[in-house]
Amino acid sequence: MHALLTDRYELAMLGAYLREGIAERRGVFELSVRRLPPNRRFLLVAGLDRVVRYLRDLRFTDTEVDYLRSQPSLGDVMTDAMEGYLREFRFRGDLDAIPEGSLAFEGEPILRVGASLAEAQLLETYLLGVINTETRVASKAARVVLAADGRPVFEFGARRIDPLTAPHAGRAAYIAGCAGTSCEQAGLTFGVPVSGTIAHSYVLAHVDDGEEAAFHRFAESFPKGTTLLIDTYDARRGALRAARAGSAVRAVRIDSGDLLALGQDVRRILDAAGRPDIQIIASDDLDEQRIRSLLADGAPYDAFGVGTAITLTPDAPSLGAIYKLVEIEDRRDVRVPVGKRSPGKPSSAGAKQVYRRLDAEGTFVEDTVRLSDEALDPNPDPEAFGLLVPVMRSGKLVRDLPSPSEAVREARERAARSMGSLPQGLRSLEEGVSPPSPVVISQALSALSARGD
Repeated sequence: MHALLTDRYELAMLGAYLREGIAERRGVFELSVRRLPPNRRFLLVAGLDRVVRYLRDLRFTDTEVDYLRSQPSLGDVMTDAMEGYLREFRFRGDLDAIPEGSLAFEGEPILRVGASLAEAQLLETYLLGVINTETRVASKAARVVLAADGRPVFEFGARRIDPLTAPHAGRAAYIAGCAGTSCEQAGLTFGVPVSGTIAHSYVLAHVDDGEEAAFHRFAESFPKGTTLLIDTYDARRGALRAARAGSAVRAVRIDSGDLLALGQDVRRILDAAGRPDIQIIASDDLDEQRIRSLLADGAPYDAFGVGTAITLTPDAPSLGAIYKLVEIEDRRDVRVPVGKRSPGKPSSAGAKQVYRRLDAEGTFVEDTVRLSDEALDPNPDPEAFGLLVPVMRSGKLVRDLPSPSEAVREARERAARSMGSLPQGLRSLEEGVSPPSPVVISQALSALSARGD
């Protein structure tokens, strides 16, 4: 585990905490999203499995410590004591979290870390990077899957992002309901189904004998079934050539042009050629709005390949997640709730829990955010349950980690239940009008947040 996948200021603060003698005071940090990106109505949590493995395995190597010792800007705090601290570092704190595949909303803690101030501070950069990325991808993929209305969506975005991030994006998209990914590493590491067609280069490479020969030869290489890309030259002619390429051709993909008109024409061509069994897949910079529009206009697509919109989410390239200190022990070992008061970027003081309420049919009703030690109502709602669950205690796992593929399976099943619980107002993909927030803040938490310094 690379301990230096962190920001310099985390290590600077750690050194200052050690120098001041407060590094071992217990603090509580929470990771949350202040406000949802525009036109978002929910988040779908992903990334926890990677966070847990990071906390379990986090160590500083001799090379990393020697590098830090060589940094002039850390010279005043990179003492023998800090060097020893880093060489012996282990995460010995507590972690509570909303499970992967669960819904979350603005202002709710997704993760809560309780540990020594120095330990918990050091984790900020990595935890934010993982949850910001994987939850962002999963939340966008869930919207695309909603737009496809039961038709398979394949995540094709590996080439749009850093290659080391691509498997995690494929994993997050699969958790959210995508049928698979194009990224082979996601298949190897996480057991995500992998699929692919051909590129235009394969057709162009057959310069001697043309597109139809290319189709026949590719189909011969995959006699159990394949998909052909038909728009290298002309999608309509390509459709007819694909229809003549044999029974191995199970689908064709269109990646450019007027997707509505081409989809309708290609469907007619395939049917007239006696191949109504061949499915049509659309790609070409699709997102949930384009898919929704195509289907509303009667485009006969059976599946969609979506890359940039899922992995880069250009309409919301960051969730803006935050990791804030919400509670700290003072010199008398008394737990003190703390929060940032800056206008426009406040943080809510106090360690918190989220209680979710569903109706009798299992449909989401609302979340209530309370202080974690706040007394519940004397007659609690039997349909409400706490979202953050114990994951680690004193640096030890509460339960054995499932295999990476089993963790994905569990999260995907949970995500399907979560998405199935969304009421229509939160499932809607309409832009410009957002429903009221489904998050209620308890009176005690509201009163605490209203206090001054």
